[in-house]
Amino acid sequence: MHCADGPAVRYADGWDVYAWHGTQVPSWVITGPDVHRIAQEANVEVRRCAIERIGWASYIEQAGLRLIAAAPDPGNPGSELRLYDMRKETKVLLAVNGSVERDGHRRRYGLTVPGFLNDPLDAAGWTYGLSAEQYSLLVRRT
Repeated sequence: MHCADGPAVRYADGWDVYAWHGTQVPSWVITGPDVHRIAQEANVEVRRCAIERIGWASYIEQAGLRLIAAAPDPGNPGSELRLYDMRKETKVLLAVNGSVERDGHRRRYGLTVPGFLNDPLDAAGWTYGLSAEQYSLLVRRT
């Protein structure tokens, strides 16, 4: 189920179901996502959907995230890893999915990583339990 501008399902009794690319979400994700609601949301999938709904570029700008560093992604040729400062103890690594989605595009996504990481390769490696050096040797990431 998916609908970008309203409920994905509306029943005759007035009950609605909102969904973003197969994930059931609260109505605000579709009708009015904003950085304050995203920051308060406990469910990581709902946060992801809300960020995708407004777009990563808009989210980064509206949330005031500061770019720490960027680097080519060795596990995903042609793509870039971008590391943003989020909070003192947390950073966000913005990456591009190594696998093509069913519709042919590659999804951008953000991964939270510990605040002590300052290099995008270190951060990407950390998400796999690898060092930056080990990650940089990957031929292809999925």
